[in-house]
Amino acid sequence: MRLSRTAWLILGIGILVIALGSLYTVYSRQVSEQQELAASLAAAQARLPQVISARQAAEAELTQWQDKLAEATSLLAKSQAQFPESAESIEYDELLFDIADACNLEVMSLTASEPRDKKVEDVTYIVTSFDLEVKGEVAHILDFISELARSEHFTSATVELVNIKVPEPAAKEKPTATIKLVAYSYQGE
Repeated sequence: MRLSRTAWLILGIGILVIALGSLYTVYSRQVSEQQELAASLAAAQARLPQVISARQAAEAELTQWQDKLAEATSLLAKSQAQFPESAESIEYDELLFDIADACNLEVMSLTASEPRDKKVEDVTYIVTSFDLEVKGEVAHILDFISELARSEHFTSATVELVNIKVPEPAAKEKPTATIKLVAYSYQGE
C-alpha cells in the first residue's frame, strides 16, 4: 500500500505533535519537581541554623557530661583507695577493745559476722558486721560512739544500731549498750 504525499505529511505532523506533546509533558513534570526541590531546599536551609545551634548545644552538654563522668570516676577511684582491702575482724576487734578501754567501758561481748559481698551498682564491697555490748556510764557510751564515728580506722564503717539500756536508779547496775557496727571494704576488680 502506497501512501500519498499528503498522507505522509499528515502522518509526519501527527508524529511530530505526539513527540512534542510527550516532550512538553516530561518538561512540565521536571519543572514541577524542580519547584518542589527548590522549596524543600529553602526550608532545609531555613532550618539549618537551628540544627547547627542544637548540635552545638548538644556537643556542649556532652562535654559537660563527660567532665562530670571524669570527675565521678576520679572520686570513685579515690573512694575505693580509701576503703581497706579487707575488714580483718581481729584488727577491728582490737581497735574496738582499745577504744572501749579509752572510754572507760567494759566490753561484755563482741561478735563478728562472716564477711559477705554486697554489690552497689557495679562496685562490689565486702561487708562485715560487728555486734558489740559494752557496759559503763551513759556519757562514756556516748563518747565511745562518737569516737567510732571520728576514728580514722572506721572511716569505711557505719554505726547502724545503738540500743542503750539504763537500769532503774535504785538498781546498782551500770547502763549497757548494744551497738551494731558495719564495716565495708573494697573488693578490687
